[in-house]
Amino acid sequence: MEQKKFYMHRIDNLLIIKKICTIHYQSLPKGYVSKEEAHDFWELIYADKEGFTLAERGKRTEVSHGEAFFIEPNAPHFVESGGREPNIFIITFECRSECMDFFRDRTVSVPKKRRDLLQTMMTEALGTFELPDFDPNLNRLNLKKDPLLGGEQILKNSLETLLIYLLRRESDRAPEALFVSKASDDDLESQIEEVLRGSVYGKFSLEALSERLHYGKVKLCNFFRERTGTGIYRTYLRLKTDEAKKLIRKGTPFSEIAELLCYDSIASFHSAFRRETGMTPGEYRASIR
Repeated sequence: MEQKKFYMHRIDNLLIIKKICTIHYQSLPKGYVSKEEAHDFWELIYADKEGFTLAERGKRTEVSHGEAFFIEPNAPHFVESGGREPNIFIITFECRSECMDFFRDRTVSVPKKRRDLLQTMMTEALGTFELPDFDPNLNRLNLKKDPLLGGEQILKNSLETLLIYLLRRESDRAPEALFVSKASDDDLESQIEEVLRGSVYGKFSLEALSERLHYGKVKLCNFFRERTGTGIYRTYLRLKTDEAKKLIRKGTPFSEIAELLCYDSIASFHSAFRRETGMTPGEYRASIR
C-alpha cells in the first residue's frame, strides 16, 4: 500500500507571551495614590469596578469601568482613585511581538463577551500562584505547592487570546503593518534549531529551511551566525556528530550509524566525524572505553 504524503502547516503566531511577571486584583480606597514605577515589560490595567486615573509621563488618562489601559515597557506611571473606590485587575508580562506597538499608551474597551477571559486569568492565577490579598509591592510570582494542572499555560493562552480579540476589534483603525505575523529573533532562532535537530536522522538543505520558515537563505544564514557565532551547516554537523557519539556509546556499529544518520557512505561518516572531533569514530570509541 502506498503511503499518502501529508504536509504539515506551520502555525504562525500573531503574538507570543514570553513571561508573566505579576498579577494583582486590588480594591482601592478613596484617595489612593500608588507609588510611581517603571519596568521593562508590559502592563495591562483593567477597571473592573468604577474607574481610575492613570498618570504616565506627566499625562493623565481617565480609565472607565470595562476599559483596559496598556503601559509600554519603561514608562513611569502611577494610579489614583480620587473620590472613587475602583477594583482593578493588573497583569504584567513580556511580549516582544511587533503588533504590541498598537497598544502603546492606549485605552481599549473590553467587550462584555470577552471579559470572561479576564475572569479565567484571575481564577487560574489564584489556583496556581500564592497571591496576597493586596500587595502593590509584589515583584515575583511564587507557585503553590500543589498548583492547578496546566494553570500557567491556561493563563498565558487566555492573555494571548484576549489581546488577539482586542486587536481584531480595533483592526479597522490600526495600520495593517502592525498585524503582519513575524517571528521575533528568539522565535526564529528556536525554529531554525528545531529544524536542525529534526533533520539529524535525515538530510538537511537551506532551500527546505528557507521554504519552511519563509525567509531568504542569505537572511537566515546571516541571522543565525549573528545570533550564535556559528553557521547553520556547522551547527547541523555538530548536532549530527553529537548524535553519532551517543550511538557509539551505545555500541551501535559504525555502518549502522552511517545509515541511520543518512551519510552517503561509511567513509563519509568517518570523514565528517573526524573533521568535527579531531579523531576517527574508532579512536573515539577507544577513548570512552
